Amino acid sequence: MKLTHNASSALATSLGNALAQCATSDTAFYFKDREYRWQDVSNTISILDQLLRKQPLGDSPRVAFIARSRPMHISCLWGLLISDRCASMIHCYQSTAKIINDIRKEGYRALIADQQDWNEDLLAAVQDMGCLGIAITEHSVELLHCPEQDAAKPADVKGSKAPQDDFATAIETLSSGTTGAPKRIQLSRRNLAASTEAAKQALTQMNASASQPAPIISVLPLSNISGVYASTPALAMGMPMAILEKFQLDDWLAIVQRFKPVAADIPPAAMAALRQPQLPKEVFSSIKVIRTGAAPLDREVQAYFQNELGIPVNLSYGASEFCGVITSWSMAELAEYSASKMGSCGRALPGVELRISDPDTGTVLAANAVGRLEAKVNRVGPDWIATSDQARIDEDGFMWFEGRLEETIFRGGFKLSPLLIAEQFRRHPALADAAVIGVDEPRLGQIPVAVLVLKAGHSQPDNDELNRFARDHLSAPEIPSAYYFVDELPRTASYKISLLELKNLISELHKTPK
Repeated sequence: MKLTHNASSALATSLGNALAQCATSDTAFYFKDREYRWQDVSNTISILDQLLRKQPLGDSPRVAFIARSRPMHISCLWGLLISDRCASMIHCYQSTAKIINDIRKEGYRALIADQQDWNEDLLAAVQDMGCLGIAITEHSVELLHCPEQDAAKPADVKGSKAPQDDFATAIETLSSGTTGAPKRIQLSRRNLAASTEAAKQALTQMNASASQPAPIISVLPLSNISGVYASTPALAMGMPMAILEKFQLDDWLAIVQRFKPVAADIPPAAMAALRQPQLPKEVFSSIKVIRTGAAPLDREVQAYFQNELGIPVNLSYGASEFCGVITSWSMAELAEYSASKMGSCGRALPGVELRISDPDTGTVLAANAVGRLEAKVNRVGPDWIATSDQARIDEDGFMWFEGRLEETIFRGGFKLSPLLIAEQFRRHPALADAAVIGVDEPRLGQIPVAVLVLKAGHSQPDNDELNRFARDHLSAPEIPSAYYFVDELPRTASYKISLLELKNLISELHKTPK
């Protein structure tokens, strides 16, 4: 495949070469009982490049992309990377009005979106802004709107300049939106190339025992780093992907039974769903390791997989700012330490340094002290980056995530972790899930409130029973002041609990405390 757009970065060259080699192979994607060939991917990328050349992007290569976890969407992402354009992600799970406002604010000159997302309002807005409109179909891409060129009208485009080297922006990905509106984070081509290489090495290690590697099974959203991190190594290694737009228990089980993967990537919330039905062990017979991350993992759920099913859990830690995972486990470490260091996110990967600091003074703390996690990541730069996460690192270098600093509940003189409180409530025999959040209280500053999900077939425990349970498992300041039951907890596209939606829910429920 040959693109006429000038590709200058090492990432573009590497992925372009990989695609040229893959184009003669068979299946690239398995999706909804259909297979997509690598040649389909190559053709789609060529057509996309031709359409994008109809609209000069001025000093910026940014292309707005309403990304969904579907084969042709992943193909379009690869095409943007191969042609050294910048994929600027827009979440599909929002109103058309919000999408239009985002496009206007950012000043995009081109928009790629699924046929499902193109409606009269979006098309009219794109036409009004003089923006190129491209629709992703089930099989390829097609032109919806091509603006008339006006050489006298200067382009009002935000973002990075046209790519000159590997430090130019490859993707503007979105944060998960757990604590507020998702933020757009710029990832350079150098960063993405390095994280892709790290993912390749991890996949190679995990599949070492497989006679023939299974497809990469992905249930992760393409609009943030988790989905990108799953898809780029697939192209780089020429491995097919089996895709679910979101985790559905029956669909995931069907894929696992079909492809018998040695390794499985499962979000923590999905792992909890797999535990609840008490599925027979034979369902997981092919899986030798589970990789998870992006959100806290309940210790009881991890213990179920490791102790009852005998499947070690590789719990990792990463963030969009770091262009993916920065701590993980090797298979040798899992064999030696998975029981004694359960709940750890593993050790720092090569090229990563970690430390814990006092969030108030910045003083670096000793082993096992809880404080602010800081990281220095070679692929990002030479500086220490302070996260908004609490963690501790033991004397062997294993890191434990202890919650987000902004989520900490300050009740009187006590600092409380909502994650640890919720974890205890999930041990109640009648509860399927739990979340805890702090609400303002004039005398104490904040007080914890619990939002609970009842297990099917169980009677709802009253406040007295919940308080008795809390007193047996928590300290007095950690006991919630109120309990509310909902059918399900609000979650983001990446399966994290949405604190923004949870706060809105609590603000309504807490008006009349129970």
